[in-house]
Amino acid sequence: MSFIDTCTEMLISAIKNGSVYKQYCAALEAVNGVPGLKEKVDELRSLNYRVQNQEEGSSLYDAMDDLERSTEELCKIYEVNQFLEAELALCRQLQGITTAIHRGIKLDIPDLS
Repeated sequence: MSFIDTCTEMLISAIKNGSVYKQYCAALEAVNGVPGLKEKVDELRSLNYRVQNQEEGSSLYDAMDDLERSTEELCKIYEVNQFLEAELALCRQLQGITTAIHRGIKLDIPDLS
């Protein structure tokens, strides 16, 4: 196993043993413990993905309204709210790690905006 592979395995282990990942796992387990709730959360996540990747237009505003309504309704459920907050925290942690790696190796990527 190469040094990079070893370090990658150590990073994965550190993430799994961290509080952010443990909270995510506990929140996921709680959502899975309520029959049908995970499916509703997945539908919400799918709707969010579609809205994020939809072309602009009048239907985008309708989709955004649907997303907002669905999110508000589902987040009234404690388990869902905890899960979405834990998922967001984990995603932010992973984004931070990726950003640190990119900055650390000084990857030459042009500004595409």
